[in-house]
Amino acid sequence: MNTRKRQIIHAARQLFIEKGYNNTFINDIISAANISKGTFYNHFTSKSECLIAILEETREETISARYQVAVNKELNDKTVLIKQISLLIHVNRKRNLVQIFETLAGNADKEIKALLEKHMILELEWLASRFIDVYGEKIRDIAYECAVQTTGMIQQTIRTITIATNQLVSPEAVIKSVLDYIDAMIPRLLETKNLTITPDIIQALHLKIEEQLVTKESLIEQLQGFIEKLPNDFPENGIELSNYLLKELQSTEEKIYVLEAILLSFSKPFKNTPHEAEANEITIAFWRYLHIKKCGGNN
Repeated sequence: MNTRKRQIIHAARQLFIEKGYNNTFINDIISAANISKGTFYNHFTSKSECLIAILEETREETISARYQVAVNKELNDKTVLIKQISLLIHVNRKRNLVQIFETLAGNADKEIKALLEKHMILELEWLASRFIDVYGEKIRDIAYECAVQTTGMIQQTIRTITIATNQLVSPEAVIKSVLDYIDAMIPRLLETKNLTITPDIIQALHLKIEEQLVTKESLIEQLQGFIEKLPNDFPENGIELSNYLLKELQSTEEKIYVLEAILLSFSKPFKNTPHEAEANEITIAFWRYLHIKKCGGNN
């Protein structure tokens, strides 16, 4: 993502927060971003595409943070799961997405609706997979049920407390309590097999989403292109980390622990530079690749 596109996204997000999505118009975004109409349409065809870019950017930040939290930790560590679940709430709060979502009431844009549905399904997929990590293979058949119930309880509990107190709630405390309920629910579900989220429902949800497969070859190609675009006078640590990452990936037996260590620092030299967005995209792609390498799972 280039600097000008990011400039448009940031201007649109601020307007959506201040005026509401439905009350913001393309001319408002053009004025706030201090760009021409032609520049806007070079990057976006509509206001809804701006919102979609904001939502995708938020999800990518959450994915990256979740992978980083889990580095060198056991997959069955419930405290890691609590931190990972809470990250989505913290990122949404940091980017003020809750205010934007509240202004979407009654919006019938099909693209936005489809993206929100996709994000919901991907979040359920991820949480179901993590439940299997934490509780073991024995819960595979009920993992999606647990994910749906957990998500619903967290959202409704936080919303209820916020309405009552008019204050932000600690998501970690709520998530810990909800997972205690899940602990009690699992034995009962395993015994009765009385599921509301049945296999046919899960299959229908799977068919609604398609995530691009991250391969070693695609990562090498993207990283090589990224390195070629870095100017010679770019800070040395950024160039070194990029080349080190590429060299390790190109080795016949790449070391996962080495790649993880590099990734924890990789994007830092590119922060607040024209290369920040692509560095973040590369980081997220690498985390996905390493996750697949380690356990064959999804996001």
